[in-house]
Amino acid sequence: GDVVEAIRTGGVGSLIGACGVEKFNAFQKIAMTEARVKIPLMVGHDMVHGCRTQWPIAPMLACCWDEKLWEACGRITALETPSKGCNWTFAPMVDIARDARWGRIAEGCGQDPLIASRMCAALVRGIQAKDVKYPIAACLKHYAGYGAACAGRDYNTVEVDESTFRNVYLPPFRAAVEAGALSVMNAYTVFEGVPCNFNRYLLTDLLR
Repeated sequence: GDVVEAIRTGGVGSLIGACGVEKFNAFQKIAMTEARVKIPLMVGHDMVHGCRTQWPIAPMLACCWDEKLWEACGRITALETPSKGCNWTFAPMVDIARDARWGRIAEGCGQDPLIASRMCAALVRGIQAKDVKYPIAACLKHYAGYGAACAGRDYNTVEVDESTFRNVYLPPFRAAVEAGALSVMNAYTVFEGVPCNFNRYLLTDLLR
């Protein structure tokens, strides 16, 4: 009941977590017919390794150096995601990981920015395939430098020099944005002393 009223009054822009097709359609109908602004809801879920069909973790796929394979995996996600009542997937994870202590290495392509750029751009093209009945949006994560967390501790602060940041951690984001990615998730870390979720340098000066 609270969610319905929040949607009706314009207090909800997105829903996190698959809620099922029936609820998705009901919520979307409220947003498009009863809410003042009539803006469609984004309903998202983590599908880093696929939706119903699961494929090997990203470091293994990256070893294939096969962009067509990555695009095919993304397209399968595009076809299956609507069946969970979602139109938005929190993938790909384009973070570069060079510290083996970091616990999220399995979600990304590893340590090489070229491989990550090429493979993640291909995955975006697949996820946002135009020839599927119900198109979905990709979401790049985690912007930016998330894999450089100090001591490999998730959510820790990030301290990285400008050259390394621009030449190692940013290229995969740029490639995936140029491939057409429709959304970007900020990192949960503090970058150069400023939390990423309201870091003007990252979000406005660089990304926008």
